Amino acid sequence: MSKPARFTRRNRVDERAALAIGVVGGALAVASGARPTGSVGVDIVLIFLSVTAAVWASASAPWWAAAATAGIAAAIALNPILAAVGAVGFAVGLYVGIRRKDQSELRAVTGAIAMNVLIRSELQGFLGLSAIIGLSVGVALLIFGIRRRPSGPRRAAWLSVAGVGVLAVLCVLAFGVAGLSARSDVTQAARQAKQAVDTLNEGNYEGAAALFENASYGFARSDRTFGGPFALPGRLLPGAAQNLAAGADLAAAAAAATADAAIALRQIDPESLRLSGGSIDLDAVRAVEAPLQRVQLALSALRATVDNIDSPWIVGPVRDELDELETDFDDNEPRLQNAIDAVRLAPALLGGEGERRYLMLFTTPAEARGLGGFVGNYAELEIADGALSMSAFARRSDLEALSAATPAFCTACDDELLARYGQFGFNSGLNGSFAARAWSNITMPAHFPYIAAAAQNLYTQNTGRSIDGVIVMDPFVIQALMKYTGPVDVEELGATVQPDDAATFILEDQYVLAAKEDDSGDIDNADRIDALGTLGDEVIRRLLAGTLPPPPELAKDMGPLVAERRLLVWTNNADEQDLLDRVGLLGAIPALDEADGGFSVSVTNASGNKIEVFLDRQTTVEVQTEPNGERKLVADVTFTNNAPVSGLPRYVIGNSIGLPLGSSRLFVTFYGPPSLAEIQLNGQTTDVSPLAEAGWMGYAQFLVLASGESATYHLEFRLGQAAVPASTAGTVASMPLSTPTIWEQPLSQRGD
Repeated sequence: MSKPARFTRRNRVDERAALAIGVVGGALAVASGARPTGSVGVDIVLIFLSVTAAVWASASAPWWAAAATAGIAAAIALNPILAAVGAVGFAVGLYVGIRRKDQSELRAVTGAIAMNVLIRSELQGFLGLSAIIGLSVGVALLIFGIRRRPSGPRRAAWLSVAGVGVLAVLCVLAFGVAGLSARSDVTQAARQAKQAVDTLNEGNYEGAAALFENASYGFARSDRTFGGPFALPGRLLPGAAQNLAAGADLAAAAAAATADAAIALRQIDPESLRLSGGSIDLDAVRAVEAPLQRVQLALSALRATVDNIDSPWIVGPVRDELDELETDFDDNEPRLQNAIDAVRLAPALLGGEGERRYLMLFTTPAEARGLGGFVGNYAELEIADGALSMSAFARRSDLEALSAATPAFCTACDDELLARYGQFGFNSGLNGSFAARAWSNITMPAHFPYIAAAAQNLYTQNTGRSIDGVIVMDPFVIQALMKYTGPVDVEELGATVQPDDAATFILEDQYVLAAKEDDSGDIDNADRIDALGTLGDEVIRRLLAGTLPPPPELAKDMGPLVAERRLLVWTNNADEQDLLDRVGLLGAIPALDEADGGFSVSVTNASGNKIEVFLDRQTTVEVQTEPNGERKLVADVTFTNNAPVSGLPRYVIGNSIGLPLGSSRLFVTFYGPPSLAEIQLNGQTTDVSPLAEAGWMGYAQFLVLASGESATYHLEFRLGQAAVPASTAGTVASMPLSTPTIWEQPLSQRGD
């Protein structure tokens, strides 16, 4: 017996009425203002035809299919009125089912209500969730309805659906080809733009301009691809259309922005910014500000474009690349702003608004101070309209003699400086005046602005000459500068100092060469000091007489020394101080992290020798969380005195306090939060003197180390609880020693 033919019930449908209801439903859907592709013309046609087709098909769809569609629409409609309309459609569908009659017009009305509610739904969730639900139930309604149509309309409908499907596949393929091609160009262009920003921060304007130019070409190619013939069919597809539109907008804006940046950078001539013959062309410096501002505006426009484009519509890999580009712009914006502020303030700093006079202090960490080293020599640097000149090098002892002869008072000194360091010469002289030894101890604080203000105050009273700022540099800076001057003959000690050996000469060799021939262990200090004056004076004068590299190359050479706090600059102008702080030159102690605390340590020589060249320091800092959630900052610091007991002049390894040769006495200061819970020295609790400095609390005591001896401090600070426990302290800082030691702190706080 043969199987019975499968039977599908055919509903009697008034095709004209169904089509009329479909047209009305489509028109109402168009009025919703929905934009599935983002193109008004395409969306009107797309919405009208798709809704009209679904409503027409619903005239023959099972009653439960139409009712279910209306019910789903009511369920996802956030607007109460829409939900009520959807509920009415659901009720109409149920009515048709209860009556068990064809009633094609009511079925079509149910479909029209359901589709109009769906297209107005704003269900929250991942991108296009409402559209996906609406499209799915609409397609289902279309299929159910077509299957129950008579053969003639059914065949025509299936052919139409097939045609639309083929067109959709072709559109998808075309979109894929265009998307892959454009994505490659966008990705490469975005990477070139990032490289351009990095190159710009290095001061290589020509290289940055070339990279920006190449990025512009790449973005322009992708813009042409997004608007080309292969991409055109994709404009008909929801989702694909948004990707194409967003990509085109981005590519066009990026091409314009990167091209503008390239043009601006080509207006800068780094060679015109050199120090040559002791002068800098201030007009050339001023001319740099406008191009840099133009670059800043171009990059800001590009970043704004990336922000304004609805990111979910961008293809994943392209979105990731753009996110990285935006992050790179955000990270480097402060550096670009610093460069703009630098060229804006540089003319004033260089005497373009009146002569400037700076006190230059030359320090050596062979005899440590909290800032790094004690002052050995000084000079005045005068700058008028970009022309630099320097007075002869002079000894620190000359300033001490002036201070002893003419009492000076620390009228502009910070109260914390006086409270903490007054006993070391800042207010321990006659009637609270500076003592003569103040110049020997001027660099004891770790906070350079305190030092500079005191030095300005003292120098003006000692010499009668006002100064506008203070510059500090140590032997490693001299060594770096000698890269541009070449070797220097130091006749006083019968030596030629090579550029690569300058720091070693200043820290060690000068003392050995100055030692007397007899066995007294003493040295000829006068010749030694004259030799240092000769070296420093000759280096600076050659620099002023010659031609220095362009600022970007100079900054690259000096950058590590600034990071190690070996080269510092302070002026008495607030705007200039702000810039100097941002680029790391001001030498201010970084702000203490309120949540995760911080730690720093400094040492000052308290034995009157040059023994810190043999001092080794090892520091570890971490934040620990206890079972009860309380956190503590734990720091361990080990000092080791590697000085020999013989073989070097007593000036180096002897001392003025009666200790054995090779011994070191240090004034050690630990900086941290004001919540010190415990401090131990070699496992035993020890006492320290707490005093505030620049937002930190300093804990100090004297430490004596024999030759070869080590001492370990263990400190614990209470931090309380935090929402996000950290494993490291927020700020960790260290003063420079005779060996390179980086001043460590979070990159977000470090000047660039």
